[in-house]
Amino acid sequence: MRAVLLAAGEGKRLRPFFQGPKPLMHLLGLSLLERNILTMRDCGIKEFIIVTGCYDEEIREFLGKGDSLGVSLKYLHNSAWKLGNGVSAYAFHREYRNGEKFILMMCDHIFEPKVVKSFITAAEKLAEGEVLLAADKRLEKVWDLEECTKIKAETNKGLYLGKNLTEYNAVDCGLFIGTKALLNSLAEAIAEKKYNLTDGVKRLAEKGKLKLHFVEGFWIDVDDLPSLKEAEKMLLKSLIPPKDGLISKWINRRFSLRLTKILASTDLTPNQITLISFFLCLASAWCFAVVSPFWGGLLAQLSSIIDGVDGEIARLKFLKSNYGALFDAILDRYGDFAIVIGMTYAWFSGTGGVFALLVGLVALAGMPMSMLFKEKFKAISGKQFIPEDYDGVFRFVPANRDGRLLLIMLGGVFNLLPFTLILLAVISHFQTLMRLVKVGNQLQ
Repeated sequence: MRAVLLAAGEGKRLRPFFQGPKPLMHLLGLSLLERNILTMRDCGIKEFIIVTGCYDEEIREFLGKGDSLGVSLKYLHNSAWKLGNGVSAYAFHREYRNGEKFILMMCDHIFEPKVVKSFITAAEKLAEGEVLLAADKRLEKVWDLEECTKIKAETNKGLYLGKNLTEYNAVDCGLFIGTKALLNSLAEAIAEKKYNLTDGVKRLAEKGKLKLHFVEGFWIDVDDLPSLKEAEKMLLKSLIPPKDGLISKWINRRFSLRLTKILASTDLTPNQITLISFFLCLASAWCFAVVSPFWGGLLAQLSSIIDGVDGEIARLKFLKSNYGALFDAILDRYGDFAIVIGMTYAWFSGTGGVFALLVGLVALAGMPMSMLFKEKFKAISGKQFIPEDYDGVFRFVPANRDGRLLLIMLGGVFNLLPFTLILLAVISHFQTLMRLVKVGNQLQ
């Protein structure tokens, strides 16, 4: 399936805040066009038609042939772009292949990737001559409802569309699966000097050919400065994975997301950020070893926060890789080991007691167990281990990495290294045993 992106407009409402082409305006490190292309690339779409107008030359020069994005780009210039977006959409008829289904998308509408994936899957059941439109019936969550195109829907069919509808139960999200029927309907509307995309879609609704797919995730039309700011908030919020522990979710992410927002506009890669987090662990270990527990604790917690940024940047800028995930996991383990060794050395050097070494060894053995259990569980069951689903009341035990590093910070700040090491040794193994008991019946 190919995708058609409409990038012909002038973007007047953003002109006071952004002087360049609106499709190339950056949103957390990527232009609007790049973000939509990469979203669809992750859904398996590799061929794109970019319909240009006002900024034809600038867009072509910026994106090129799409090699840097791992896709193939072709451009169609619509010289009559001022008439309306229906004319720009109809320009695709010059490239249309008989019998094909294609995605039609506004370049300034941003979607959570899972929304696009679900939408493309729904298109598999689309009958010949029908058009599928992404719609949102969660009206209380729609940004700038007044400016949206409203839809009167009945089950999964669109009956009426228009910005000024008084009776409606959904809104148009600006994402279509088009067929020849859409192009024919646009041609009819243009012949009557009706140049908006909605004019063509209305005709399909009247014929009972407009199917609706109701979205579940977030989307937004980036049309002015407030909507740009809201898009930033939505994208950042979407970066929080369900597998997060309580400390990550309620403490670390409050800081890491702010850092991600700043670093998104830089060239720092996720692997480079992983290295920074690892070096902070080494610095923490050194501070503990030379009996500076206060700074050792703070650096441990800082490394924990930075450890969330690498994944956030990877998801935000479509830089995820299997190697990156492995690299992060391995350095996290080495970082944990270094910190515990530094703490154990400080305790032992101060007392000379063998008990400090034994506790340190038990703590070291327990440190990787949480991640090992999750990974093995996923490999065996095919399901992601979500602490809230499987740990029950024990999810409040701070034995995941985020919780352990918070304990280490508190132990360092209050200079309670022996107590902290004993606590780490106990809770890490306690959590592992509890998980074995709780999931045992499910894996029999």
